[in-house]
Amino acid sequence: MPDRPEPPGGQTETETSMTGFLGRASAAALAAILMTAAPEAASAQRGGQQKAPQLRLSKPVQSLVAQAQKAQQGGDHAGALALLDQARALPNQNADDRYIIAMLSLNSALETKNNALIESSLEGAVASGKLPPEDVLKFQRNIGAMALQRNDYAKAAAVFEQLAAANPNDPQLLVEIAELQRRQNQNQKAVATLQQAIRVAEAGGQKADESWYRRALAIAYDSKLPAETVATSEALVRAYPNPVNWRDVLVIFRDSGRFDDQGNLDILRLLRANNALAGERDFVEYAETAAVRGLPGEAKAVLDEGLAKGALKPGSAVVRELTASVSPRIAADRNSLPGLEKEARGAANGRLALGLADAHLGYGNYAKAAEFYRLAIQKGGIDANTANTRLGLALGRSGDKAGAEAALKAVSGAPREQLARFMLIWLGQQAG
Repeated sequence: MPDRPEPPGGQTETETSMTGFLGRASAAALAAILMTAAPEAASAQRGGQQKAPQLRLSKPVQSLVAQAQKAQQGGDHAGALALLDQARALPNQNADDRYIIAMLSLNSALETKNNALIESSLEGAVASGKLPPEDVLKFQRNIGAMALQRNDYAKAAAVFEQLAAANPNDPQLLVEIAELQRRQNQNQKAVATLQQAIRVAEAGGQKADESWYRRALAIAYDSKLPAETVATSEALVRAYPNPVNWRDVLVIFRDSGRFDDQGNLDILRLLRANNALAGERDFVEYAETAAVRGLPGEAKAVLDEGLAKGALKPGSAVVRELTASVSPRIAADRNSLPGLEKEARGAANGRLALGLADAHLGYGNYAKAAEFYRLAIQKGGIDANTANTRLGLALGRSGDKAGAEAALKAVSGAPREQLARFMLIWLGQQAG
């Protein structure tokens, strides 16, 4: 996947589903869905035993319907439709008359692949009031899909919104409405409707499909809706905390904010904590950033992890160069830590303690890192939000969830407050 979710112009999982639904609006496919309905309705006239409304037709309509049925059976759909037009023009029709005319028109429309007539016949059948409730839903969904197929967005939206109002516990209808709204460039409404679909699904005891979350995020991000981008990002990694989603969310977050090397390093650390570093680019960027910040142990650990996962190639020039740069520095760096601890405790401010804590974090000494992040905060003279972010990560990695939560909740102000919120989501997904 690229460095962000699919743009609305691309075909996401949700849009693929929508396209499949629209495909069913073609005459040939509609025949498979609906052909059973029209013969069943007509069978009432022939005394058939299939389940169908009991129809009482007016005599003028009955005569024309019988002739139209005979024409259809002989394959003369033009003749059948002419007879049905005559029946439709008769005065004083009852609901049964309107229903049978619509259903027989639908038969011929399907056979002749006349989409305009299919749509008007579906509408006529619904308007008659004689359709069973389950068929009303089926017919109206196809009316909406056919309107969308011919780019009549206003009609399609009206149909689907009416359906959603009548079927408030059907989240799939809301997903389809959201796609309609997106096509009309009503992107903020589309995101809100997808969020509603997710809530409805959850209220009904279902887990909303992952594609709904991803579609909401893609629309929000590509439409430059910052509040919605954050909300949909959080929702996605709460519901589906897999490495791909964590990477997409954090890369979007990084690209949307203003982060220096220190902030970028902490995002890379959270990516790593979620097993979401992907490919040479991520591992090299992380190793380079750590090396520049004077953290050779962390840089080497990331290089080793990338090699172990096959994301880095041992013979790669950039890997050889980075390894040659950081490896010789590690022994001296480790050996300096005990002496620096004494200096940090006696220092007038927390700058040395913060740097020492960063080094311990890079070596995986999480308890020591937490000790010196706390010391740095206590002494002051440093950015407390940076220290609390990293304290939360160190405590989370060591298994102290309560301490980590307290540290992360102490972070305030953009952009680190949102990074801390993502860390809190990660923290809640850890065992223990």
